[in-house]
Formats: sequence, structure tokens, C-alpha cells
Amino acid sequence: MRPRVVHLLDDFALGGVTRGLAIFNSPEVQAVADCRVQDIAPDAMLAPRLDADVIIIHFPPNWQRLALLASLRRRNPHARIIHVEHSYTGAGEALKVRRTGRFRLMLKLAFRLVDHVVCVSRGQANWLQGVTGLAADRISAIHPYSDNPGLATMALPQPGDRLRIGAYGRFCEQKGFEDLIRAMQAGALPHCDLVIGGFGELEPIYRRLADGNPHIHFAGKISNVAGFLAGVDVVALPSRWEAYGQVANEAREAGRPILVAPVDGLPEQVGDAGLVVDFNNHAGLALAIAGLTPARLAAMGEAGRAATQGCGAARAAQWAALISRLVAGA
Repeated sequence: MRPRVVHLLDDFALGGVTRGLAIFNSPEVQAVADCRVQDIAPDAMLAPRLDADVIIIHFPPNWQRLALLASLRRRNPHARIIHVEHSYTGAGEALKVRRTGRFRLMLKLAFRLVDHVVCVSRGQANWLQGVTGLAADRISAIHPYSDNPGLATMALPQPGDRLRIGAYGRFCEQKGFEDLIRAMQAGALPHCDLVIGGFGELEPIYRRLADGNPHIHFAGKISNVAGFLAGVDVVALPSRWEAYGQVANEAREAGRPILVAPVDGLPEQVGDAGLVVDFNNHAGLALAIAGLTPARLAAMGEAGRAATQGCGAARAAQWAALISRLVAGA
């Protein structure tokens, strides 16, 4: 009988996390495990008893949830527990955490209650291992994946007189889209059009910063990723913190070069597929954009597509191997 795996989620509105669960329905994982999802209340203190050999947690720890984790461990003594860290990062800690000692103590206590921690990027894993002292055999990095049909077969962009720079995601502090708009207004993106997709609480601020600039366009909510990417030449991720950056993965699959901020899991996606840039260094950004010749853009697009070919199956195989290893060692 295949091992029974239960995924615990406390918020199904987290689109990237819930879409990423589809990887556990892949042939690679289904060959070694029987998976199901169970919701748990965000304020729960008592964990359920689960008919599971492996329990995978998909919500971040905090002080209140330590009681839940302890209860999960106590009430499921024979299960192997994996925590997937989708949220916390080094750049996020630097910007949002005032008492780092207290925060890191919470992480250490939480991770004592699980058997293994999976990070969504190597950058995140290096930081987390450094601040918690986790042993190397108790932490892994597995990039997330969610399938978007049409990306791998999309025609490579053919830039015209104006380079079309796309950016999409939640309109929130983390994504840093205002830095991109300010760069555009400062002249750091000459001969470019900026196309921003998404929605959120900062939309009025973004529109005020755009100030009617005819070369800044708001595309609204993105329900068709392939459709959006087909309309741009390059994708920018000016994030202030970003555990992985699924947008960068999608852009590479679509053969779109990426421009990413030097934070957390973004730089490891670049390789020959784009550039790591400081979106607040307008002179440096303008110089980088000027160097994006048609030939270089084409080479970057091809490199990104090559790097992501078969990545979904490869990441599913990583999960299958980890589940099998933990069950065998139980």
C-alpha cells in the first residue's frame, strides 16, 4: 500500500500555494504516495489525529501555532512531518521583523517539532539553515511548480521600436511595483512601455504614481498568464522579498527574459535567462536596458525556456524521492 500523505492548509485563498499542490497529483508522486488535502482553522490550537504516514504543513509558523505544532506531533506520533516554508525569507526578515532574535527563536522551536523542512529556493534554504542551525539532512530546497498551458510553445517575442516590459502579481508592498513605476517616470526605462497586471490595495497609489503616463498601462486581473506574457517582451520582478518567484519561472517557460531584484530566491533563476538589477539605481537600470539588443533578448529567452524544460516533472520527482526517503526511515 502506498504511504498516505495529508497536506494541511489554513488558507485556500493563497493562490500560488494551492495551485502548487497540483504537483502532488503528478504521476511521479502518485506512484509512491496517496495524497489528500485537509483544511485547518487559522486559530486552531488542537491538531487533528490523521490517518497519515506523512503530514505536510503549508502554513508558516508563529508563536501561537507552536501549540498546534506540538499537538500535531503528540497526536500523530508515527507520522513523519514535513514543513514547507512558502513565506519567510532573509530579505523579508530584514524589512519586516523588528526583533530578529525572538523571531529566530520561534523558528528554531517550530522546526524542532517537525522531521524535515522544505524551502522553495536555495537562497531561502541557505538563510533559514543559517539562522536556525538546522542540520543539512533536515532541510531541502525544492522549487515550486504550477502548470500554465501554452507557455512552453509560445512564440519568442519580437520586440518593436519600444520594448514591452511586463510585471504582474498582487498590488502589495512585497512586489515593489512602485519602484518600477518610479524608474519609468525617472527616465530609467527609455523607449519602453510598462504593462502591469494584477490588483490589490496599492492600485490607487500605483495609478497616482503613473500620473497618466501614456507608456504605463494597467492590464487588470490576470486570469490568462499565457495571454498576458504573449503581449510583453521582458518580465520584471522588482520584489522587496520573494521566497521563489513563480512569475519568473512562468516568464522563462514562455521564453521571456527576466529582470529580477537581488533578493532571496530570484537571482538563482536568472542564469543566462536575464539580469539581476537594482530597480532603485536608475542609472544602472538604464544601462542594463540599453544593453538588451534583439540578439541578446532572443538568447536570454531561449536560455530561460531550456532551463525550465521538464521542470515540473523534475520537481515532482524530488518530492517523490523525499517522501519515500522519510517513510523508509520512519
